[in-house]
Amino acid sequence: MPDSMILFDPTDFLALEGVDDYERLTGQRNPFWNRARLESIWSLPKMAGLLESSSIRLQPMRLATREELGIFHDPSYIETMELFGNMGSAFSARFGLDTEECPVFLEMDKYASYPVGSAIDAMMAVAEGKAKTAMSIFGGLHHALESKAAGFCYYNDCVIALKKYREKYPENKILYLDTDVHHGDGTQHAFYNDPNVLTISTHELSMGFFPGTGRPEEIGIGDGKGYSVNVPLPPLTDDFAFWKAFEEVVVPLWLAYRPDIVFWEIGADAHYGDPLADLMLTMDTYQRMSRTVRQLAYLGECGVVAVGGGGYNPVIASKIFSLIIADLAGVALPPSLPADWIELCREFGLGIHRGGWTDRPVKMSCEHEPKIMRVVDETIKKVKELVFPIIGVESLDVE
Repeated sequence: MPDSMILFDPTDFLALEGVDDYERLTGQRNPFWNRARLESIWSLPKMAGLLESSSIRLQPMRLATREELGIFHDPSYIETMELFGNMGSAFSARFGLDTEECPVFLEMDKYASYPVGSAIDAMMAVAEGKAKTAMSIFGGLHHALESKAAGFCYYNDCVIALKKYREKYPENKILYLDTDVHHGDGTQHAFYNDPNVLTISTHELSMGFFPGTGRPEEIGIGDGKGYSVNVPLPPLTDDFAFWKAFEEVVVPLWLAYRPDIVFWEIGADAHYGDPLADLMLTMDTYQRMSRTVRQLAYLGECGVVAVGGGGYNPVIASKIFSLIIADLAGVALPPSLPADWIELCREFGLGIHRGGWTDRPVKMSCEHEPKIMRVVDETIKKVKELVFPIIGVESLDVE
């Protein structure tokens, strides 16, 4: 397998003007679909010189075909998306559209389609040995269902890419790892009875927190029983508690399952600076996760497909995604953030308080720490009891 990473170039995607049109018409900025977020995320790896490395090969994002979208989505839903994307304004509660999270705006269908085409190309490129890793930075729209948009997600690029892979390699095993702060409900739903797709989701679970699913008891049905794994975490979970759960649940399940390919939905929204969530992770944990994913993939001789997912503080999301691009491609980051990128962020009204790639460590106060660790330990114990025997992980000890 070539020792390189394919990174999907969003130039055509960013040339769409629907998000600008939406902001002008409504006077408000959608947390996910907005120019400041999209431009800052892609500009950082470019201005940091990562794209100049011979270890990274750029490939254009492309629109998915109707046939590809139909692998998962209902034809009437696809037609509605196209209709609304051309009109620029409409309403349909039936399809989960025209909400605060999933607004209707010009070219909405194209914004939703580009990540699908890229996820399919990423999956097949790695599967066919064209690269050891591939990343679609604007993918990871894991909440969309067959006929319903939700949580900023219109089409589910994760599900479609996995199903496309399953069509060509029906006997192969996929590990879908979702570390977004929100539960990967749409992807879990699509493979809830499929033992050839092991879905593992680490996420926040608290009262009123979207989407409200992802409890340890959700382990799959039929032949897929035991192959849906959920590691819900309480608010204020920090690096230490998160990593305890990751090492005790995710790592042994990965090693026991022995996937042929790994699809990683990253999610930059578990960082403590994200405005829409309450976990307390730092850059250190994202760096550790990336290195662990790379190490386990190397040991298992399997490729990795990564998609960006959530992240609603554009500065933090940009740094996390650039950090992971660099790590997966084996490229060094520059010592500090590029001055022209800092200036770009300021033009968008985004505050930057540190000129480097790291952030300050955080730790919960003694008042909260015992409660958080108790919940995390209970979650780990429950997952081990429910899932480990089915997957074939030997140790059931919590300690």
